[in-house]
Amino acid sequence: MSDPAGFYALTRNARKVLAIENPALGDAIHLLPALKLLRDNYPQAQLQVVSGLPAFFQSVAPWVDKAWPQLARRPLDNLGLIRNLRRERIDAVFVFSGHNRAGLVANLVGARWRVGRRTDHNKPWWWQPLLYTSTVDLPWHREPMYLQHWQLLKRCGLQGEHPDFGARVRPEWLREIGLGEARKTYLHVSPYYAFAGKELPVEQYVELLTRLQQRYGRLILSCAPPERERGLLEALVKRLPFEPFRVYAGKLSLDQYIGLIDGARLHLSGDSGGLHVARMVGTPSVCWYRRRWDYLNWAPGADEPAHRVIFTEDTAEDACHGISGDALVAAVQDLLGP
Repeated sequence: MSDPAGFYALTRNARKVLAIENPALGDAIHLLPALKLLRDNYPQAQLQVVSGLPAFFQSVAPWVDKAWPQLARRPLDNLGLIRNLRRERIDAVFVFSGHNRAGLVANLVGARWRVGRRTDHNKPWWWQPLLYTSTVDLPWHREPMYLQHWQLLKRCGLQGEHPDFGARVRPEWLREIGLGEARKTYLHVSPYYAFAGKELPVEQYVELLTRLQQRYGRLILSCAPPERERGLLEALVKRLPFEPFRVYAGKLSLDQYIGLIDGARLHLSGDSGGLHVARMVGTPSVCWYRRRWDYLNWAPGADEPAHRVIFTEDTAEDACHGISGDALVAAVQDLLGP
């Protein structure tokens, strides 16, 4: 097995390069700086990716040449993807995921050079080195995933000064939802999610949103399409003592959601998806979360001063308790001014 530091020297003339990561939107966003570094170091190669929705990469990363359907959870369900990748005659594969299925796919696509990362303590490691020609031993859970991915490539000999998401946001995404002239005049709040334990109690939402509206004027509220989230958002709006500037209840496409956060002065939520989008497009954010053992994988690091997270140790299923409204407002004021 070769030293990972020489991986780039062995593959710098590759014609086709493939990156593999987990399928969630946050994983795809955190992969972007690594993909941009691959693009810069392999300018002649066709850059392909297996992670997230292909439409996401087609929209925000047009410098990715080909985006494949995301990995299925069951290894056998990836056989069609493996067959298609084998026809591509991939030269080099970079595996950023620690999941076994990602390593298996990388091993079976027929690439001569394959590099993967030593898994964390939650997964067996003894057999995974057999899947790769090089492995990188990089500590997990100490910094945001996009920095971990970028450091993996640096360990492989790739050259770059600093991580760059390289995301393209089209102005028409904001114009499509009637906000073409409102860019950077509003705060965006995403209050409801698939899991109630991430949400604040409704009374706290009313107080928080009222204080923010009094200080900053325009507030835009949005949620995803599921009926539960739309119903809760509708009930919240009825309780507010003011009319929000806009309410988008489950009607935004992914591109429009990205455009909405890109156009905001600041984004607030209790779900990490919005934070990932905000850091990708450079919009300040204030978020609240229950602190988990792996929170450093996504929480903003010391070099991300435009983002604030208020943590709680609460584990209730009905709502996220213990978050201070004063702390949230103070964080917003710290980023935007009073």
